Amino acid sequence: MEFSAMLGSIGLCVGAIVAAAVIYFVVTAIKGKGAERKERAMLKQHRDQQGKRAQR
Repeated sequence: MEFSAMLGSIGLCVGAIVAAAVIYFVVTAIKGKGAERKERAMLKQHRDQQGKRAQR
């Protein structure tokens, strides 16, 4: 195997690893935002319930 062909296949492997890492971080960020949104909604609902109890 020639040296340049070996470098080409190594480059493809590194490129695939980098692409997978980028996709992983994007998906993780999207999921994190969804969980944060749910948590905020639940906290708001809890505060609303506490407010209703305080008014009684």
